[in-house]
Amino acid sequence: MDNKQIARILRDTAQLLEIDGAIIGRYRSYEKAAELIDSLPESVEQLVKEPEKLEELPGIGERMVEHLQEIVKTGDYSLRKKLLKKYPATILDVLQLQSLGPKKVAFLWSNFKAATVADVERLAREQKLRDVPGFGEKSEQNI
Repeated sequence: MDNKQIARILRDTAQLLEIDGAIIGRYRSYEKAAELIDSLPESVEQLVKEPEKLEELPGIGERMVEHLQEIVKTGDYSLRKKLLKKYPATILDVLQLQSLGPKKVAFLWSNFKAATVADVERLAREQKLRDVPGFGEKSEQNI
């Protein structure tokens, strides 16, 4: 498993936590770890064998080392899997739409069960978002 794959799992976890309404410090720690891992020249797969070296990296603590060890060992992360049982994986694609952040995506899911880009585009086409606070006509056009 390469660093980019590990970083992607951490980023997915951060985004799902944010959609889930986690406190900012919780999901930001995953985002920061993902950024760092993505830019590391060394393989995280090798670094997890020496946890003390990982802990020397800024923003990587004992708990994050445990998470990284789990990802390297299993190819996934239990918190990410748990959140993907609560939210469909396609919800991460919805975040790529212009003008939609995690809070709006969470709102669309909880109120319209919109979990795909096609679902959100349909809502915009049908002008169902126009009168929703935080969206409006401009958001519909951007979608």
